[in-house]
Amino acid sequence: MIHRRRRKDRTQLVRIGDREFLTRGLDQSFWNDAFHISMGVSWPMFFGAFALYFLITNTIFAFLFWLGGDCIANARPGSIVDLFFFSIETLATVGYGDMHPRNLYGHSVATTEIFLGMSTLAVFTGLIFARFSRPRARVIFANVMTMARHNAETMLMARFVNARRSSVNEAHAEMWFIYNVDTVEEIGFRRFKQLRLQQARNPIFAFSWTLFHPIDEESPLHGLGPEQLEAMDAYFVVIFIGLDDVSGQNLNVRKGYSWRDIRFGEVFSDILVQDDDGPPQIDYRQLNKTERQNGA
Repeated sequence: MIHRRRRKDRTQLVRIGDREFLTRGLDQSFWNDAFHISMGVSWPMFFGAFALYFLITNTIFAFLFWLGGDCIANARPGSIVDLFFFSIETLATVGYGDMHPRNLYGHSVATTEIFLGMSTLAVFTGLIFARFSRPRARVIFANVMTMARHNAETMLMARFVNARRSSVNEAHAEMWFIYNVDTVEEIGFRRFKQLRLQQARNPIFAFSWTLFHPIDEESPLHGLGPEQLEAMDAYFVVIFIGLDDVSGQNLNVRKGYSWRDIRFGEVFSDILVQDDDGPPQIDYRQLNKTERQNGA
């Protein structure tokens, strides 16, 4: 997910995963991309913004009714509180009947507010439905990657687990290597290379999955150590794609790792515990645990 924090002069602090970038000169106002921003904010911020809009709108219409003088029957003269609550009833199309417009001005303002209320209700209903219906993968990634020997080969390993009780069908995983490189003209570029995985597909992803990238002569990581990866500002992205067995919707989630998150000479601790007196156990508490490899 991409998070933005606005600053002055069209300068924003953009956060992609766990990396931050400062952007300048791009107009990213709310009205230019209102739907995407509304879909991306957290639920508390979403409902908080809606509540603020609700209060401000009703305050504005209460002021408009107040400008019309005695245009609302049964409202106390000059009472902005009565007009505020009458505005809420009008915007929500409730209509208790205690107060009602009594002249053309009151009916005109009320008609405008009803139109705005119906339009707002349609927009927010669509947004809430879109947010609830959007598929979300409950895939939890380990906090680190490891690089060690596996089956007599040096491997870069990443691990994640399925936090739901349902399985994910036709699961597919990708691993990308992102790094800085200088051209002959000493111009810096950010390069992307997909890393080959020993097993990139999983027909039924139910519990845990460890990805293995063999670091052989064909690997872009061949011959690179911690110092070289630091100089390249290396970054790794693991992408998971699958089909949820319950909802039938496509899932897509990713996790980024810096070169600092790689544990060299270590392997992941076993997450599967076999008990002679019972069924196998999946210990999710071991997800982030690593251990030093013998001889490393």
